[in-house]
Amino acid sequence: MKRLPFLSNSDRRALLLLEWILLLAVVGLALFGWRGSGGSQPSASATADSAQARPASTARRYVYAKEEPVETFPFDPNTADSTALLRLGLAPWQVKAVYSYRAKHGRYHEPSDFKRLPGMTNEMWERLSPCIRIDRRFQYVEPEPPRRRAEGTGRPAAAKAAAAEPPAHDGGVADSVSLNQKGDADESGSRPASASLGGERDTSLYPKKFDPGTLVDLNEADTAVLKRVPGIASFRARKIVEYRQRLGGFRNKEQVMEACQLPDEVLDWFTVRPAPLTRLDVNHLPVSRLMKHPYLSFYQAKAIVDYRSKFGPLRGVQDLGNLKEFTPEDIERLGDYLEFR
Repeated sequence: MKRLPFLSNSDRRALLLLEWILLLAVVGLALFGWRGSGGSQPSASATADSAQARPASTARRYVYAKEEPVETFPFDPNTADSTALLRLGLAPWQVKAVYSYRAKHGRYHEPSDFKRLPGMTNEMWERLSPCIRIDRRFQYVEPEPPRRRAEGTGRPAAAKAAAAEPPAHDGGVADSVSLNQKGDADESGSRPASASLGGERDTSLYPKKFDPGTLVDLNEADTAVLKRVPGIASFRARKIVEYRQRLGGFRNKEQVMEACQLPDEVLDWFTVRPAPLTRLDVNHLPVSRLMKHPYLSFYQAKAIVDYRSKFGPLRGVQDLGNLKEFTPEDIERLGDYLEFR
């Protein structure tokens, strides 16, 4: 206090009193905390006594769920409810999978269909397979054996024999067919009597194949003509026509092998007559249109558009050599399909 000469005696006494009050408060709090902590800590003997005095009912016990017995009985997976499926030993998530399959109008038509259930093990399948009973309304209809249309018609045998005989031809009619004919139909559009009786192959569904030595122009033939080439059916004929449209026309018959997987023997039936090709306007078409050509990828089409925006229109095929995306082989096969306006 002597170091504070600017304070009066009364102020010094007040500060001294305040210091004592603060000191007493700190000491009191310290004593109160020590007593509280010391009183709350039990001794080792007290802990042991409480443990011995604790009743056995409050001790921690582990309860193990009793495993439900698995049953085996006849069931239909199309109509069995969740309770029956759980009794058969299926897990809850497997039951949920069965219900989800049914909700999507799925049906088990054969016992083997139930084998595709997720989580199906060999042991489970050997146990459940003899018990599967598919209701008749869920089973597939057995196809009836094909019968000749002439049978059971009630016509006399002489009429049947007359109908089965091939129609007479004039001496000047040729046996070969032209490319514009479809099947063996005559000018009126009706099929011969033998085909209507089912004794011969239906040429409306299975076109008659060309005779050896016939050549088909790849740039002119439609799907009806292509299906008459040996080794080509509807799928391959459609793929060839679609590829020809995307390509812009065939330059040689070997290009047809790029349309889809074809046997090498079909090349003997094809020819390519000179015809104008559909060309791509390189300087005006966008990337989405250029990349549809079979000989142009997305990166090549984008490189062409970027080149146009930086250096202006391309003047010819030689400008493609300035792009790293094009190899000499690419430029060679693309040359006839591009135009530069």
